[in-house]
Amino acid sequence: MTLRGSALPDRSLLLRTLAPVLDTVSATAVAADVTAAYVWGVDLYPRGARPTRTRLHVSVPPGVSTAGAPVVAHREVLPPADTTVVEGVRITTPARTAADVAARAPSVFVATARLDGFLSRGLVTGDEMARSALAPRTRQRLRRLRSALSYSSALSQSPAESWARVLLLEAGLPPPVPQRPVATAEGLFHADLGWPSLGVALEYDSLEFHSSRESLARDRARYAAMRAEGWEVVSVGAHDLQRRPDRLVRRLLHTLVRRGWSCPPHRLRHVRRKIRAYAARPPLLAAPPEP
Repeated sequence: MTLRGSALPDRSLLLRTLAPVLDTVSATAVAADVTAAYVWGVDLYPRGARPTRTRLHVSVPPGVSTAGAPVVAHREVLPPADTTVVEGVRITTPARTAADVAARAPSVFVATARLDGFLSRGLVTGDEMARSALAPRTRQRLRRLRSALSYSSALSQSPAESWARVLLLEAGLPPPVPQRPVATAEGLFHADLGWPSLGVALEYDSLEFHSSRESLARDRARYAAMRAEGWEVVSVGAHDLQRRPDRLVRRLLHTLVRRGWSCPPHRLRHVRRKIRAYAARPPLLAAPPEP
């Protein structure tokens, strides 16, 4: 099968590592979950972790022993349509892989970011994801997967953008447009999240990409150009999402209302309840490392 995503550095080594392990475990063993995601070009491992130095995720039918093998076993019977072969290695298809890693995610925030990773790389389509969601799953995992599917977007360019979008949608704020084009005198820019009817844009300032003086200067110039066209730019960072999401939602709520957004009283009560819930317990935005 031909890859549609971007190859990651350890992909070839991972495939060479997988082949003998799968053959040792069982003729029915299939690379799955985060291991399969890495092969497809979506890195879901913690920062700094290397997939060839962690236990490999494999799907095996119930009753197949994996004793002594360096694997995390997912015991399930996969239909033939959900598996393929990449360079001689049995592996779950992109759609099945995406559905699995989303359903097994620890929160809807992580689940949506994972789906967005597959969608934005052109590895899957919405229709393919919908079909893969029909696989048997526990009620909790099925509910999480369906929520993530409803929130997902192929336009998301980073996990943080996905987290921010889900944070706002879960809170009951109006749906934003990902990567909304904004024409300015300085050129065409794309807001990470935008509400064009209200002229509001949310921009995520990543520490990884926006820490240099040059990057910060470009950001300020872009924000100034957007503001000159009548847009109000709300800039947020990692701390806003991870530590004080309640303040972010409250800030954006006030901005949207000031710019003309109105909603029924019961919806406003829901938004305020979510703000209190976020303050009491910030959402889980990353999967815990494997033991």
